[in-house]
Amino acid sequence: MLSNRSSPALVSAVAASKLPRWALLALLVVFILPQLFSTVLWSGRDLTSFGVAWSVLNEDPGSWLFPNVDGAYIHNIGPLTAWVGALSMATLGRVINPVAAFHLTSGIWFSLLTASVWYSTYLLSRRDEAQPLAFIFGGEAARKDYGRMVADIATLLLVGTYGLVLVLHEVTPQTTLLALAGVLSFGVILGLENCIRGSVITGLACGAAVMTSSIGTGIWFTLAAWVAIFFTPNYTSRSRRALISITVAIISALVWPLLAFILYPTEATQWFSQFVSASISDFTYLPLSDYVWLAKNFAWATLPAWPFAIYAVYAWRRNIRSAHLAVPCAIISIAFVSILFTGVDARSTMLCVMPSMVMLAAFGIVSIKRSKENVLDLFSGIVFTLGLIAMWAYFFAWYTGAPTKMAFSITRLAPEVPQVLSVSIIGALLFSLLWIYLLVWRFFRHPVFLWRGAWIAACGVTASWVVAISLFGPLINGARSMNYTQNAFTHALEEIQTHNGCISGDRLSLSDRAAFNYHVGIHFAPLGDKVCRYELVASSHNKHSVHEDHHYTLASVLGRPRSGIVYRLRLKQD
Repeated sequence: MLSNRSSPALVSAVAASKLPRWALLALLVVFILPQLFSTVLWSGRDLTSFGVAWSVLNEDPGSWLFPNVDGAYIHNIGPLTAWVGALSMATLGRVINPVAAFHLTSGIWFSLLTASVWYSTYLLSRRDEAQPLAFIFGGEAARKDYGRMVADIATLLLVGTYGLVLVLHEVTPQTTLLALAGVLSFGVILGLENCIRGSVITGLACGAAVMTSSIGTGIWFTLAAWVAIFFTPNYTSRSRRALISITVAIISALVWPLLAFILYPTEATQWFSQFVSASISDFTYLPLSDYVWLAKNFAWATLPAWPFAIYAVYAWRRNIRSAHLAVPCAIISIAFVSILFTGVDARSTMLCVMPSMVMLAAFGIVSIKRSKENVLDLFSGIVFTLGLIAMWAYFFAWYTGAPTKMAFSITRLAPEVPQVLSVSIIGALLFSLLWIYLLVWRFFRHPVFLWRGAWIAACGVTASWVVAISLFGPLINGARSMNYTQNAFTHALEEIQTHNGCISGDRLSLSDRAAFNYHVGIHFAPLGDKVCRYELVASSHNKHSVHEDHHYTLASVLGRPRSGIVYRLRLKQD
């Protein structure tokens, strides 16, 4: 008998050898660095979030309390993401581009997320019930080394998750919620050892979720924390932890509305009544038609973590009530329930499972059978090598024009962007060579470290991301930017301003409103204004729509390439 402790993990001291701290930190920096100083807002979500932060910084003081885009109120999000973005722009906006200053906050949320995941996993893996099996002649991993290794694996899996790449490089409420989900897990886990500190952190995460998204999101966060607290053994008083966490959550969530009612009672009554209504409407069944979408997108978005998370539950099934399984499983379970009963934006809730899932997956990796321990290494090596080959092939096709079909498929994304070699190609070449070196290290030197598979996965995602940005960054920026639209509207705006004309943007989406407000400098009239002579509208680009109102149109400009949208500045039709 090797040990009186039941554990499926067999980890030697050599297998738990330390991943150099400089290597881990360098990987995290390289992963988040691309787009950290970007001056282009790619997605509609990113544009809307920036528009809210820009309004906070440039509109009346009430914009700090009532999220809006140039006067168009948004009632389904809170102001926390915009506050952080606005503070960053206020601090650095005069030194660097305001959009770059806004994007810098993605580094804050990424740091908070990775730190929460690492320390949460470290605390769990150092517990007695999570330790590997002791060898009869010794040589098993020490508690500290084992805990550090499992924490490293969880962090590497987080970086290596396919569906998080774009989310972690945007600055949206979804990005903030992802970081807060990690903080929530850390608070619950810390509460097992330090009741007060852990419960306060848990409560602050729940309150911050309300200030980021909605009341419903805060309720789901609180429910997940409570289930995790009461599902684990009573290491410290469960009732006390639950009481402290809900008290702190309520107090922290009420700071924002109380401040709003004190300073702007009339506006607060109107805004928060709609905020509550929007939060209530979030509680609805997920449409049956979305179940297929959810299964398909969840499967790829959470790779490569979810297979190992499932295996962890199987391998540690006899310890299901232990903290290292109970806490992540409880939070993941409530997250799945919230997806089924939050039919408005399942995507945001779906990715909030990732902090807990990578913790669980890390325990799956350390307990996997030795005959299957190379599966992550092989899978990541094949997938990312093929991906890098495809990117270089498309780049050469774009630059040389051959093969024709490949060149056309890449050029049509942004036809006006020239094929010019830049210094960034050196970075792409460097990271491609580093990837080849990693493959040689892994498959020819045969390292025995258990973190090697997660390391290859994280490096593969990072190398692919860096190479993609280095080779196709100008192309992507050209396809997603509003530069063409901005230049085309300049003359028309100068003519309108000479006649003191105002412009209505009631028929624009929030992201379009934010884009024209920042890029073109249009300050739209309040919603519902009946006095404005001019309006800016967006419609599909087809022959019928081009000619149907030509007597009223002052300017007609295409939107982003391949968007199918045309923007028209026109006289209002009574």
